[in-house]
Amino acid sequence: MDRLGVRLALAIGGAVAVVIVLAGILVNVVVGSRFSQYLSQEQAARRDQVVAILADEYRATGSLDLTGLEVRQLATAVGGPVAIRDASGTLVARSAGFGAPLGGPIDATPIVVGGQTVGTLDVQSRGLAASVIRAASAAFRRGIDQTLLLAGIVAVLVSVGVALFMGLRMTRPLTAMAAAAHRLGQGDLATRVPVPGDREGRELAVAFNTMAENLERSEQLRRRAASDLAHEIATPVTVLTTQLDALADGVLEPTPEQLAATRETAGEVSRLVGDLHDLAAAEGASLQRAPERVDLGAIVADAVAAVQALFGQRGVTLVVPPLPAAVAPSAAPSAAPAALGEPTDERVPASAQGPFADVDPRQVERALHNLLTNAATYTQRGGTVRVTLAREGWLARIRVSDTGPGIPPEHQTRVFERFYRADPARGRREGWPGGTGIGLTVARELVRANGGDVRIESSSPAGTTFVIELPAR
Repeated sequence: MDRLGVRLALAIGGAVAVVIVLAGILVNVVVGSRFSQYLSQEQAARRDQVVAILADEYRATGSLDLTGLEVRQLATAVGGPVAIRDASGTLVARSAGFGAPLGGPIDATPIVVGGQTVGTLDVQSRGLAASVIRAASAAFRRGIDQTLLLAGIVAVLVSVGVALFMGLRMTRPLTAMAAAAHRLGQGDLATRVPVPGDREGRELAVAFNTMAENLERSEQLRRRAASDLAHEIATPVTVLTTQLDALADGVLEPTPEQLAATRETAGEVSRLVGDLHDLAAAEGASLQRAPERVDLGAIVADAVAAVQALFGQRGVTLVVPPLPAAVAPSAAPSAAPAALGEPTDERVPASAQGPFADVDPRQVERALHNLLTNAATYTQRGGTVRVTLAREGWLARIRVSDTGPGIPPEHQTRVFERFYRADPARGRREGWPGGTGIGLTVARELVRANGGDVRIESSSPAGTTFVIELPAR
């Protein structure tokens, strides 16, 4: 049995018992006091009724003379020995026991007829009335206490039973989740928890399972990335080692061509290490961020200028329509003809006034640089990449659209994951070195560190559009 559910049930039962005890004490005091007041008021009402009878007798006969039987009846009605006196205070009649040594205090009530006092009714309690009230009140309180005790026992038992049922129902998913979390911590990433029927439990279970799925996918990506990186690094390192051994043993002559090939191989290793460094830096971008109010048009111009040579080598045309500027951009050759990769008459702004944003310009420029590099990588020679900047509401959007093969729908939600490549076979093409699959990850991390986001706006066999969104100022 779930110990947490049992403890919860006992705690609820104890709380209910305390509440019932406090309520019983309060009810005992309040109801007992009210009952005593009721008995006292009832006795006063009887006395007033007897006084009214005596007043009627005086109106009818002109005197207060009563027979012994009538006096005893009055004493019975009022609940104690009585005595009747006239207006002068002379004793007219009394019942047996009135004035006894053990008698209690005497309560005198005037008999008024026509606005004049014609006599007095004296009622001696002899302790009887008070004892009757006390006895009745005590009996009433005992009855209440017994009823409350019985109701309390039943309520505690019922509340403990209901709390035990509800507690077990509520804590069973938590217990299962705790066990699953323990297994997950032990490395069983395939662990999942059943989804209960209630909304809160369902939301918690779905969140846990989503987290577990993300962890499992991340671990799979990590393992695949480790394998890919080992392969990526092993190949150039092996080639580099072989070349250096051959040069050292005199098998190869240290010709300029051979040294250039060796340097290119070492550069590929350096590039892989640099990619890993970039990823680590991007993950801590929020801590390294140095925001300032910047012109996003200028950032776009700088990023475009930085990739001119790459697009020329790839034979891809880079189109940058006029940015939203109040100042005319200066002209600079920017793109290459579709077929030959040589300069065309496309003009790229070297400076512009576009939407402003409070961001770290180096981080945003690096993110845009990665998107442009990615577009150049997957756009065939003769293709086109278009960069636009626009302010749309409170957001500034930088779009990078290419005419590449597009990204299949099943891969679009994962292209920003670390080390993920939708098609590793496309990693090497036309002499272009394969990537590690972290360029888009770095871009998103950098942009998110500046309060924005990067996403795929559209993708089809005709091309893909990535968009950087940043809060505009």
